[in-house]
Amino acid sequence: MTAEYHQQRFDRHFHDEFAIGVIDSGCQAFVYDNNRRLDMPKGSVALIAPGVVHAGWPGAEEGWRYRMLYPAAALVRAAVEDAFDGSDTASFHRPVVDDPALSLALSRLHGLSALAATDPLELESLYLLIIRRAFERHAGARPGAASDGDRRSVAPIREMLEADFHRPIALADLAARAGLSRFQALRHFKAVYGLPPHAFLRQIRVRRAQALIMQGEALAAAAAAVGFADQAHMTRTFRQTVGYTPGAFARA
Repeated sequence: MTAEYHQQRFDRHFHDEFAIGVIDSGCQAFVYDNNRRLDMPKGSVALIAPGVVHAGWPGAEEGWRYRMLYPAAALVRAAVEDAFDGSDTASFHRPVVDDPALSLALSRLHGLSALAATDPLELESLYLLIIRRAFERHAGARPGAASDGDRRSVAPIREMLEADFHRPIALADLAARAGLSRFQALRHFKAVYGLPPHAFLRQIRVRRAQALIMQGEALAAAAAAVGFADQAHMTRTFRQTVGYTPGAFARA
């Protein structure tokens, strides 16, 4: 949800799901836990667990603008168990935190989720990393024993990316192929290949698209053949990855 409020006042209430988001401008006045007040100025991160009773109103004359995500409690628990090797964790220490890196990651996740042409593997990976950071830094969760794996442990992941690049791939499928948790798949693959799976997949698609374009394939057809949602998605990915558009590549 993206919202901008100038005079809105929220009565005391709670959510069945998590409420995780960032304040983009202004300030929201926020109270919880028997009227403990923690205002949310621009850049603040909201980490509100299910069942936390809270209220809110404008904390500045201009009101506030925010972007929120509301993941179901079961989804968050599954991500926490995955990211911390099955360990359970307490709730967040505070419902409002100052964490610029987490704020930036949440803004990116929210922006990507609003795009029609977004790789689900990238969304899932970023979401899992955000949950990991939020619970490690702001709920006291402790990661399991570190292990970077080796090429053999993540070879099935690379094989699947190379073979199925033309279709949507879920992180859970990659992890299952290698017999790892989703977070282990992310961590081990990056340690071995220097890129997370979604970035590696992006490289594969760009490389395959370039080969088709060099053979004279139309841009829209090349985009569809290698798994991009559409030609615009391919163009955006080319710019981010190689610094030029498919059209410029075709002309050259």
